[in-house]
Amino acid sequence: MAFAEAVSRRFDKLRAAAGDADFVLDGAGSLTPGDAGRVAAAIEHLHLLWFDEPCPLSNLSAVRKINDESATPLGFGRHVEQPGEVQDALREEVVDILRPDLAHHGISQIRRMAALAETYYVAVAPHHDGGPIGTAAALHLAASLPNFFIQHIPIPSAEADRRMRAELTGGPVETVKDGFAPLPTAPGLGIAVHEEALEKYKERA
Repeated sequence: MAFAEAVSRRFDKLRAAAGDADFVLDGAGSLTPGDAGRVAAAIEHLHLLWFDEPCPLSNLSAVRKINDESATPLGFGRHVEQPGEVQDALREEVVDILRPDLAHHGISQIRRMAALAETYYVAVAPHHDGGPIGTAAALHLAASLPNFFIQHIPIPSAEADRRMRAELTGGPVETVKDGFAPLPTAPGLGIAVHEEALEKYKERA
């Protein structure tokens, strides 16, 4: 309980500092269902977009208990292996936001998962923490999903990292303005990968 209250206090400070900004809490699947339930209840008043991967999805009845006892939306999907696992979770009504991982599942499988989620009126917010080529793929995926909700776009804080990512694709594809990112319109993924930049920035053993 002390841990849940500490999380709530920290978010209270973040909310006071950030104003109307939206937040997602990432549990990384590392909490027990009991701890996850206490945290979900403690942060209800903050109205987060969702509580991401609060605990493993292996015990659906335990996750259902968390969902029943808290108004905090729960996000799952990053670690599932098969679309059937998604369908089981959707059938048990334990997923509020479906979170397939772009690098792990790929575009085609995420589209299949999203089609399953659509029949349960569940929105999709694909997880992506890779490079700018992945971002271009994520934007096109988002534009193709009827039940798309929001897209995570990793934007590094260091100027050198931002410059590197822009050089790899011949221009920035991770530009967000007023909460929206433009969809690349060139052929394919809408980008041209610069092999010179790949050579320039590759890690040396």
